[in-house]
Amino acid sequence: MKSGVFMKKIRRYKRMMRRSLFTLIHARRKGMRLAKRNPTIEEVYEAAVPFLKLYHKRLKVNILISGQEYLDTNINGCLLMGNHQSPGDCQVVLECMSQAKFYSSYIINAEKSKGFLNEPVFKLFKAKGIKFDDLRSQLKVYNEMTEEISNEDRRFIVFPEAGYSDNKNNLQEWNTPCFMPAIKSKCPIIPFCLYDTWRIFYDDTLKSVDVECHILKPIFYEEYKDLNKKELAELVKSRVAAKMAEIKSGKGIE
Repeated sequence: MKSGVFMKKIRRYKRMMRRSLFTLIHARRKGMRLAKRNPTIEEVYEAAVPFLKLYHKRLKVNILISGQEYLDTNINGCLLMGNHQSPGDCQVVLECMSQAKFYSSYIINAEKSKGFLNEPVFKLFKAKGIKFDDLRSQLKVYNEMTEEISNEDRRFIVFPEAGYSDNKNNLQEWNTPCFMPAIKSKCPIIPFCLYDTWRIFYDDTLKSVDVECHILKPIFYEEYKDLNKKELAELVKSRVAAKMAEIKSGKGIE
């Protein structure tokens, strides 16, 4: 990442922290205390959603959403998979899911899960910390996800691109191991397409930014049962790519 881009990220983030420090400290403490009590989904929403909304408001981020009709609460255990553009992507998707009352967890780089603002959300949503350079860590997490999707109806947000540096509104190579939980649990996959979320940290301006989160039609096991991990990755990626092309052609959110 170029130093100039890095400084822009720091500048926007520092401005948000400077204006909201005491409020965020209070929200963090509240979230950490609640996480210790094994809270219900309702309690998680009550604590986490205001935290996410405040976070985006102070970052001056407006989230535009489409496709919420595909977040059917009758779809229990599943994977939500989409493109990756910035360190703020997971928070964007979590807020979108919360507006539809769709409880989701996620996987994140193990080191980043300990960040000041990441940690309370990580613990409240019972997310999974993963070491992407450690195959043993990956296998352990993906096996746990398979078990929880199958037996606890858990839903996980996954970014198959893993990295986000300089992605902007362009798709990168999708890693295939993260599709193992879907194939093993035979669960639905709900694709999503993020647009302009890279601007949250990497755009030149400090003005308000509009970002888009498009929820796409679910892909059920019957549609992908004959595919291997690589083929499944290409199928899901193609759905996201088609939506990205549609947005670029001027057919995004009106």
